[in-house]
Amino acid sequence: MKKGWLPLLALFLLLAGCTGSCGTQNVAGTAQPEQSVLPPASASAAPAGTSTPEATADSSPTTPMPSPETVATPSPEPSPEAVQTPEPEAAPTDEGVLEAYRLAQQAWSWFQVSPMPFDPTDSREVDGVTYYRVDYPGISSLSALRGYLKSLFSDALVDTLLPYEGVQYLEFDGALFVQDGGRGTDIYRGAEYTQVMRGDNPNRLAVLVTVEVVDPEQDGAVTGTEEYEFPYEKVGERWIFTDFSLTR
Repeated sequence: MKKGWLPLLALFLLLAGCTGSCGTQNVAGTAQPEQSVLPPASASAAPAGTSTPEATADSSPTTPMPSPETVATPSPEPSPEAVQTPEPEAAPTDEGVLEAYRLAQQAWSWFQVSPMPFDPTDSREVDGVTYYRVDYPGISSLSALRGYLKSLFSDALVDTLLPYEGVQYLEFDGALFVQDGGRGTDIYRGAEYTQVMRGDNPNRLAVLVTVEVVDPEQDGAVTGTEEYEFPYEKVGERWIFTDFSLTR
């Protein structure tokens, strides 16, 4: 009996020892199922059915760049060195100054030597004084005469020549009239010589006038000279005489 149980006992022990390792070992002749290798799932994988945006090189938000037409180019601020001070207006030439002096002499003489040219056939009488219509191109009213004088003289000088309460020149029906009369030229003055004087001030010139003094009783012999200096200045936008008088 004991010999009959020995083979059974050995088989039982063999089977009991294989229970921990025999299940994991490949038994020869038994085909094992092939295992597929899958890539690890990404931690940021989107859920099924959700589209994933394309990846960009820079994951930060991008701002659309404006087109060249919409980009305003700022104007550069000029540096202090680049800002140029405008040059003052150039003073008139000697010829221009002497021409202004000639016109000033003529205009001044209308009040002290002889009146403006007039039409003797067109007259008006006021308080026993006869006035004749002025016949001079471009000056046909009191306002026109005053404006012309202001183109040659300062306002103060114009007021001495043509005061608002004056009676030498009057206006009737929109036309300029003048009294006839004048003192005439000075017979003791001969030829005159003019020269433009320039100094350091570009806005102030002067006309130097040298006048011969003559003796009519000696056939106009020159007995000496007299000098006058008339300032010609830029006042505002005008070049005008700020002091003036007749020299003969």
